Amino acid sequence: MSATSPGTSSGPTAAVRRTWRPSRTTRRVVLLSHVVTSLGWLGVDAVIGVLAVTGFLSDEPARVAAVYTALDAFAVPTLLVFGFGALTSGVLLGLGSRWGLVRYWWVATKLVLNLVLTGLVLVLLQPRVSQAAAESVRVDASLVDRLGGIPTDLLFPAFVSGVALLLASVLGVFKPWGRTPFGRGRALLRTDSARSGAGVTASR
Repeated sequence: MSATSPGTSSGPTAAVRRTWRPSRTTRRVVLLSHVVTSLGWLGVDAVIGVLAVTGFLSDEPARVAAVYTALDAFAVPTLLVFGFGALTSGVLLGLGSRWGLVRYWWVATKLVLNLVLTGLVLVLLQPRVSQAAAESVRVDASLVDRLGGIPTDLLFPAFVSGVALLLASVLGVFKPWGRTPFGRGRALLRTDSARSGAGVTASR
């Protein structure tokens, strides 16, 4: 007689089955949150791109100062809110579905893109925006010269982030590349567990 009671499971089968499964309503709410935060993130990138181009092209100190003051006020906080919102909802969706977080290459790639983009907001975007805003406190004819290469640097974040978000959207739709090594190992574990269970049932 087995030492394991009928109401419990152990070994590989139990490891495979211990997965969080949200209710249909919960999943829909999380999915809606993921879509909203991802679209919001893309929208903020579009606004940042417009302001960055305006600041780069304009020679009027007052307009340039207004652009970088506005970027300093909203860009980083809103990107972090939408970035962490998309990350959190995406992780919950992965954990609550068969896709997981690192079982499939497309999911793992989306996760890495999200982490990298959110990190770049803090490491690269915030210092340059803060520097531009600090220079914009004094509005005079020398402002454009004092900004130096900052306007050029600020052209890239919105473009890079927008392209990465569009790539993440394509990955979510087409789901390419198949399973990761971890995912293949987990699939084999499920197969072995199913075969073991079928053998036990047949022997009874």
